[in-house]
Amino acid sequence: MAEEKNIILEAKGISKHFGGVRALENVDLELFEGEVLGLVGDNGAGKSTLIKIISGVFQKDSGDIFFEGNKVEINSPIDAKRLGIETVYQDLALVDEFDVPSNIFLGREIIYKNPVARLFRVLNNRKMYKESKDLMDRIKVDLGSLSKEILYYSGGQRQAVSLSKIVYWGKKIAILDEPTAALGVRESKTALELVKTLKEHGISIIIISHNLQHVFSIVDRIMVLRRGQRVGVKVAHETTADEIVKLITGAEVVEKV
Repeated sequence: MAEEKNIILEAKGISKHFGGVRALENVDLELFEGEVLGLVGDNGAGKSTLIKIISGVFQKDSGDIFFEGNKVEINSPIDAKRLGIETVYQDLALVDEFDVPSNIFLGREIIYKNPVARLFRVLNNRKMYKESKDLMDRIKVDLGSLSKEILYYSGGQRQAVSLSKIVYWGKKIAILDEPTAALGVRESKTALELVKTLKEHGISIIIISHNLQHVFSIVDRIMVLRRGQRVGVKVAHETTADEIVKLITGAEVVEKV
């Protein structure tokens, strides 16, 4: 049970205003080790603002963030990445003209170790290809050839490459923004299986999605935001889609758990 695990990430009293617009007001969030937390709400509820604060894109106006029990300041995406927090947005941040290994090792390329090669940064493409192949085997994804430019892979395959980087680089938390958006039924199923694979590798996950069917198929708990406030947190197997919709729309307020 999630309640028996340690909290890896906690946000307390997070508020954020943009001029006269109240995006978040005194919002709390708890993410347990090894759980998948669904973050849902209507458009403008504050979901994106909250994850952008956690990932260092936005600065909070007030509140505190704790990582593995320690208070932290996340002032940039670099701060978040150093803690082990990786955010995957809908655009996936892949370079279309690069192949799979080049995307996985983008900015962290493996170079040969001899002094001359290091001086001229000669890339060890063979090593990066092997590491990428082993990684795909580990997460049980078959992309066929890894040498094609990434733009020639399907949406689900591109999603797999993006999520595989989280496993390879040893991240502790993955924040996934609409991971099944614009994917067909089969590819959405593959993407959701990949989320389960991330969890199996010990990664704690926050997933934002408007698709409640997908949410219920993958998450342990569901947190609902409405108009910048947290209005409910429910254990997934103890609630229903109808109850979550009522929380999203304001038709019903359920006590937090």
